Amino acid sequence: MNPALRDRWLARAERSMAEAGLRAGAARSRVVAVMAEDGQCLVGARDVVDRLRDRGAVGSQASVYRVLDELTSLGLLRRSLDDQGLAQYEIDDAAHHHHHLVDEDTGRVEAFEDADLEEAVIAAARRLGIELTGHEIVLRGRRPS
Repeated sequence: MNPALRDRWLARAERSMAEAGLRAGAARSRVVAVMAEDGQCLVGARDVVDRLRDRGAVGSQASVYRVLDELTSLGLLRRSLDDQGLAQYEIDDAAHHHHHLVDEDTGRVEAFEDADLEEAVIAAARRLGIELTGHEIVLRGRRPS
């Protein structure tokens, strides 16, 4: 992850949790650490559990889901659903906007940025007469063999 984005998000997470009266217990701290490292692009709750176990941190799956929901409620994470309806999370940071490319053969998700695409979205919002407050774009496809 981009170190500046990670550090900015960690500081914001610490501040937001303190303001909400949430103590930095073991489960919460571990989930925050995983999201700080891996949450720049979509991460499933199961992936967070697996990464915690890879790090030797034993925790309940229920605790991971609870913490992800708390972080989402605080505006620290964005939640979206994948094609199977499973929740995926990523850091919510207005200074870092990106879209996603899903490789349909591997299921791998990659982040990408495209200035021309951003301009097209803004122009479309203008034509539709709406004030754009956000957008998500997911491209799906297969890489040539």
